[in-house]
Amino acid sequence: MSAIMKAWRQGLLGAVLLGGAVAVAEPPPTNSAQGTQLHGSERFESINIPHASVEGPPLPSGVTCATVKSGMMGGRIVVWQVSCTGGSPPFPGALLDGSTLVGTSFRAPFEGRSVKLVIQEARCHVGITSSPVACTNENLNSGAARWEFRVSATTDDKTTVPLCPTGSGFALAVPHPWSVGGELLKNTDYFTFACAPSNQGTASNPFFVGGGVIAKCIDWGYAPWSGASSVNDVALAYHQLCTRMARADYCGEGKSNTLDGTPLYFMGPQSVLAQNPDGYPAATVDPGQYALEAVWKRDSCGTVRPLCLGKKRWDTLSLEATCLNRALEAGTPPVIATGPSIRPCEELKLTNYADDTLLVSYSLFIDRALVMFKKTDTEFVTTTSVVADLQEHPGIEDVSTFRADLNGDGLADTPSLVPLRAEGPILSAKLPSAIKKRMGSFIKPLYRCVDHVGRRLLTDSNTCAPATGFFLNAVSSDQGIEGYVYSAVDTESAGQRRPLKLWKHPTLGFYATSTQSPSAAFVFVKDLGFLPAVGQLPGRDL
Repeated sequence: MSAIMKAWRQGLLGAVLLGGAVAVAEPPPTNSAQGTQLHGSERFESINIPHASVEGPPLPSGVTCATVKSGMMGGRIVVWQVSCTGGSPPFPGALLDGSTLVGTSFRAPFEGRSVKLVIQEARCHVGITSSPVACTNENLNSGAARWEFRVSATTDDKTTVPLCPTGSGFALAVPHPWSVGGELLKNTDYFTFACAPSNQGTASNPFFVGGGVIAKCIDWGYAPWSGASSVNDVALAYHQLCTRMARADYCGEGKSNTLDGTPLYFMGPQSVLAQNPDGYPAATVDPGQYALEAVWKRDSCGTVRPLCLGKKRWDTLSLEATCLNRALEAGTPPVIATGPSIRPCEELKLTNYADDTLLVSYSLFIDRALVMFKKTDTEFVTTTSVVADLQEHPGIEDVSTFRADLNGDGLADTPSLVPLRAEGPILSAKLPSAIKKRMGSFIKPLYRCVDHVGRRLLTDSNTCAPATGFFLNAVSSDQGIEGYVYSAVDTESAGQRRPLKLWKHPTLGFYATSTQSPSAAFVFVKDLGFLPAVGQLPGRDL
């Protein structure tokens, strides 16, 4: 080993063993929000970068180096240029870190070809839960500070674009590769760049936008490298746990079941038990606004999935996930042929898991399931006021166990309405004001209207136009707002949003709100807006 490499390893001993993130910490929920992407690099989400592909920045005139190596020391990427000859005076070699890495490039496999990644700029990273810390040697060695990089990506067709198109535009270098299914693969020969979010609020009222959940989890205290109170395997386990939770990846297969920016509150089992001596997780926290989402556990094989979902999450699921309860642990023996019944997390005795690798998440659920019900062959009701029958939930794209709850009391109405179709997710009527303000003209309200005999429809007018004889149906001072839809389609991301339409029976005068005609007898009236797609909401919208 060269003298340069020996000196570097000795200098970093404190950073690797005593510094860095503490994987078993329970960070505060400040600025916590779920996201749909791991890396936040959109087109380049799936690339893993081999250290062996490194090319250092240009050398002094006349200098050649026989060896150029790249590696990670915790969360710190370094490049060694050694066995160098030539130059006047002679060039002894170099150890590159931080700003001296500018000009360094890597190549990664991409879509059957390769992509060239070049570090264009380096700066000190500002975490989403901490104040700025200068990148001094002392802070870097202790793990209190880390570098972030602005990276360009050039494909074989010579097109150069930013690696991080949203968020801050900068990325953290993070050890190990990832599978397309969102699994962290332990392999020190590879690393990735994880895009960081940007604060588009103020210092006193921050609002972080864009980036990926890998960078968020590092800032929350769950970095995939060892720290003061965690060995490396523990750190990797908690990082995997955090990224699954942050994406609401209920099936552990790399598919998100949330929308970007969904506010998230989470804690470890000991904190939950300290707040609830009875051993069961509270249904709501902070104070009563965040509802229990899931209890996340890593099993002995390294697989991360929820032990259960909270009751409200079952009620709000849009059913766009590729699996639901086939990936969850059964709460009671099977009672029907379609599969096991599911217990909500409110019934999970958490004391049985107090020492496990586990996190408990709470959410504001900015998305709700929009479900169409059939009353008669010509009368339909579309609503987000639904409850799920967990004893018969099939765990697939099947709405048969959704029940209408039109009065909002949390109990299923009398079975006069038959679930017909899950239209998709809709942005909640209780969308947090900060998110609503950020989305601005991107979204518009969808109003709930009813006529004198109880027929219902959803439309984008608070006068219920163009339907005549209908009036606004407000429930609990909600101004009759059922939720929010997109006001325009995203032309840059085709297929991510589906149009919601108003339909009318030409002879009976009945209306229906749906993404498709409820029957051949109905005719199109108008477009109402567009439904977001779970797991695909572009971060730039916020």
